[in-house]
Amino acid sequence: MSKFLLIIGLLIFAYACRTFHNRYLNKAGWVAVLVASYLAAYFLTGSHVWGWLALALWFLFPWVEIVGRVRKLRFPIHSHVKHRFPPSREVFPDLDEITNEVEEAGFSKTDDAGWKWDETDHFVRLFYNEEKKLQATISVAQQEAFIFSHASLTTRTADGETLVTTNYPFSFTMKLSPRQRMNRCDDAETFEDMLVSHEAFLARHGITSAKTEAQDPENLHTVIEDDLVQQVSHNLDAGVIVRTEGEQFRYSWRGCFFLWCQVVKDMLRV
Repeated sequence: MSKFLLIIGLLIFAYACRTFHNRYLNKAGWVAVLVASYLAAYFLTGSHVWGWLALALWFLFPWVEIVGRVRKLRFPIHSHVKHRFPPSREVFPDLDEITNEVEEAGFSKTDDAGWKWDETDHFVRLFYNEEKKLQATISVAQQEAFIFSHASLTTRTADGETLVTTNYPFSFTMKLSPRQRMNRCDDAETFEDMLVSHEAFLARHGITSAKTEAQDPENLHTVIEDDLVQQVSHNLDAGVIVRTEGEQFRYSWRGCFFLWCQVVKDMLRV
């Protein structure tokens, strides 16, 4: 009975840790789940080997999903980012509230746009700050009942570099383009926090206003489309994805391994 209570206690501790917006507590919760899995198998079998196997299953399940489902998916090489209506309040009830927060920070809304990759519907609301020559986006991805959102800030330089600060909640499913630099801002609680982080990011890379290139607010959706094309092209060259029939691509075996590493990184990320 004491062994059973120990496992239940670890799981309750793990759940409690995951309710906090603290990276170290979240990490402790994940470790507690792994320990509970190991102990459950060990107590049932009396073998440490089965304990390690139970722990390893957490890392095996993503590989089965990637090989069994993701590798069969097909995505368009050229994604057409078009003007579109925003998602309903039932799908994303916080859109207006976040929009107000971005506009209060000095940005003007320029467009609502989107594209679709297989079963995933992508929506972006675009903003621009002329004084800072800075693009902002609110993005929503919807795949059946699974919905998540994130915000991004993008600065483009005259020599072709793109510097992005984002609170995107997962590791990226493709490699970044060579001229793209990414600043993860997972712990930002407000849009203002992201702005502060982005300005510090630019300072670290020596990007001043003189080096920043102004964008045409009316054509930001076409710039995003170009970014997608460049990323797909880079990943084709890197062997992460391969061409299929009908101007589409799928993940290669190298790409499957890359995705698995990204999923494991998400599992272990603090």
